[in-house]
Amino acid sequence: MKIFYFLIFIVSISFSQNEIKHSDIIGEWEIKIKVKQLLKEEIKELDMFEKMAAELASGFAEDILNSADMYIEFKRNDIALLTFDFLDYQEEEEIKWKLIDNEILIDDSLNKKINLGSENNVWVLENGMIFLKEKNQAINKAVFLRKIP
Repeated sequence: MKIFYFLIFIVSISFSQNEIKHSDIIGEWEIKIKVKQLLKEEIKELDMFEKMAAELASGFAEDILNSADMYIEFKRNDIALLTFDFLDYQEEEEIKWKLIDNEILIDDSLNKKINLGSENNVWVLENGMIFLKEKNQAINKAVFLRKIP
C-alpha cells in the first residue's frame, strides 16, 4: 500500500510541474512565422506552375514578415497588446487572453485590425516558446511566439 501512495505522489508531482501559470506568459513575445514551412504543406496538391507561383509569393511574403516587427505583450488581467510595425506603418490592437487547461486562448475577435491565428486561437507553451495549436490538435511549429528577455 505504501508503494501505491508513493507512486501516486510521484505521478502528481510530475503532472504539477507541467502546469502553465500566468507568470510564465506575462511579458513581451515576438511573433515568428516560417512562411516556407507553412507553404510546404499547403502546396502538395498544386500543379507545377501553381507551385512555382506560390513559392515566388512565399519568398516575397517571407521578406515582408522578416522585416516587420510583430509582438504580443501579455499583461495581467487577461489583456494583451498586439503590435505590428512595418516601415512607416504601425498598428496596435488590444486583445484578450486566458489560460484554460494548460492552453492559451488568444481572443482577437473583438477588433479585427490584426487577425492572429485566423479563427484558430489556441496556443500551447512548449520548451519556452508558444506554438499555435491546429484544429486537428497538431502543434504548428511554423507559427510561434518567442519571449523577449
